[in-house]
Amino acid sequence: MSRNNIALSIDDLPGGRFKVRWREDVVTDGVRERKARSQVVSDKGARDALVGKLRRTLETGEVYEPSARVVTTAGDLERAAVDWLLWQKSRDRKQSTRETYKGDLERIMGTIRRVRRIPSKTVIPVTVLDVGLFTSILNHWAEEDAARNAPNGRAASPDRRYTLSTRLYRVWSFAHSQPDKYPRVPPLVDRGLVIPPPSGKAGAPEAPTWAECDVIVRLGYQRSVDLGDLLATERLTGLRVQQVVGIRRRAVDPVNGMLTVEIGKSKAEEQERRTIPVPRSLMDLWHARLGACSNPNDFLFPAPNNKSGHVEPPTKTIATLWQQAEAAALVRPNLYQPLNRRKGRPNHAFRAAYMAGLQAMTVEINGSPVQQVADRTIDFLVGHRADDTRARHYAPATKEALKAAVRLVAAVDLKGTKVGAENVVQGPW
Repeated sequence: MSRNNIALSIDDLPGGRFKVRWREDVVTDGVRERKARSQVVSDKGARDALVGKLRRTLETGEVYEPSARVVTTAGDLERAAVDWLLWQKSRDRKQSTRETYKGDLERIMGTIRRVRRIPSKTVIPVTVLDVGLFTSILNHWAEEDAARNAPNGRAASPDRRYTLSTRLYRVWSFAHSQPDKYPRVPPLVDRGLVIPPPSGKAGAPEAPTWAECDVIVRLGYQRSVDLGDLLATERLTGLRVQQVVGIRRRAVDPVNGMLTVEIGKSKAEEQERRTIPVPRSLMDLWHARLGACSNPNDFLFPAPNNKSGHVEPPTKTIATLWQQAEAAALVRPNLYQPLNRRKGRPNHAFRAAYMAGLQAMTVEINGSPVQQVADRTIDFLVGHRADDTRARHYAPATKEALKAAVRLVAAVDLKGTKVGAENVVQGPW
């Protein structure tokens, strides 16, 4: 009789119990297949006895039959979602990211209960997962979006429908990989059958120009020096607003014009602690702030009455500045809140302007022919994740390329020498 190649593993369970897992070749109706199997035993003695029986199959070729267990109850989909969140924690996802996932999953489960009429005290079985379920919930969200009657006013735009359906598909995949824990999970289907394509950007405006951002910076200075400096820093670095307000004195090297980014959108970015060059005009802007920081841990934008120790980004105030500039025809309309977005991004507009401005620039490095600023140079400066193989396995852009790109960033026009239509069309970007 041929030997049976099995693989063993043992999990400790509460109460002194053990779960013995194994994979073995099983012949059913003349067809050989590899099966994952398991059995829970009550103590170490039973564990050792079971392991002995299993190991003997290596010599005899027999198949061990565990105690019969007929699964009649489907796994709990909400339980799978909770366990998926815990798994995200094990992967070092940031707390803020996990909170976003949690909110999305709560909304998804609520929608499933509505479209399938599952009472709140009843478990949502994993067997609901199929193409029809995704079709139902996507149609439900589309109707809410059209009528603007979603719970708490949170209508699901096309982008949100894409994101939410992707979350549910990942939970499905997670549960499908653990049939013992979540029995009767339906086989996965192709993503294209259940997840809509990302919405297009039809109607989206071009990114703001540097000159248009300078209009907002000048309006910010009319409110306060702190706000003006904050917006100017966003404009000159392309960093996320939380990264700007979190800059400490220790992170700035004014002699060499370098800044270490200590805050990241993800843990990976935060651990990277990348160091980037910044324009000389920004160091000049920070001169008084750097001198006022007596401690290396001091924030450049301090807020003594704030528990966090640094200023909180005044998003509503900045949105008001964009509205004021639009009303005066100093910037194009719908820049901070594009028509294809329901939620404005008054701070992110500066980041978009930084990237768009550099993308169209050309630069000469070490006497080499003039070339366009490389995407990976811009990605490193602003902290975008490197998705391509080259960027994952090799060094990012050279220091010379980074410094050459930053030298192209025009200083903020604090005097307003460009006004009206000139703010829209002037400049190489």
